Amino acid sequence: MNKNENDYEKRRLLIEAAKQEFLQKGYNKASLRNICSKAGMTTGALYFFFENKEDLYSSIINPPLEELKKMIMEHFKEDREFMINIDSLDLGDIDHSDLSEMLVKHIYKNYDSFVLLLSGSKEDALESIIDEFVELIEKSTVLMVKDSKFYTYDPFMTHWMAHTTVDSIAHIVMHEKDEKIAQKRIQSIMNYLVVGWVKLVMIPIDDKKEKNIKKKK
Repeated sequence: MNKNENDYEKRRLLIEAAKQEFLQKGYNKASLRNICSKAGMTTGALYFFFENKEDLYSSIINPPLEELKKMIMEHFKEDREFMINIDSLDLGDIDHSDLSEMLVKHIYKNYDSFVLLLSGSKEDALESIIDEFVELIEKSTVLMVKDSKFYTYDPFMTHWMAHTTVDSIAHIVMHEKDEKIAQKRIQSIMNYLVVGWVKLVMIPIDDKKEKNIKKKK
């Protein structure tokens, strides 16, 4: 094993030990000394790879979160191209099974990292990340309908649906350890939520014009 491979393995062992320590004791009570002991290393070795406990925690949760963001952004990019010329949203044609399958595979591949975040082991992290993803979905929705000739959106319902989407998926992840069962549940939830997005968020431009005319009268 060369030096790079050796360093990679040491860092991996520290991260795996840290996951278990954080999950068992929470962020505040987690001991760097215990983490190093479980990984079979000294605290000096830990500080070679990580600045402090915060950096170690971030190294566990940030990579899978960033990858999840990329997946969501790519999905909305595809939906934006779909929305440009579509004049009617037929619910029978809106299929998000590929998205739900991709999200579940990624989340359960990094299950410990997501449970660590969702369990609230670090008090300020969960709320901050939820707000971050809600904002990401809101901004992506705005961009999705920006070039549409036929649809606009309801800002209030966009925020509500974004929160509902994030909260629903988080709930399943926290309460269902079996990936196959989680896949079925999240697929069902996604089908339900798509109807909500279409009925509550997306507003046909002609309908909005009619409402504005009535208000002026």
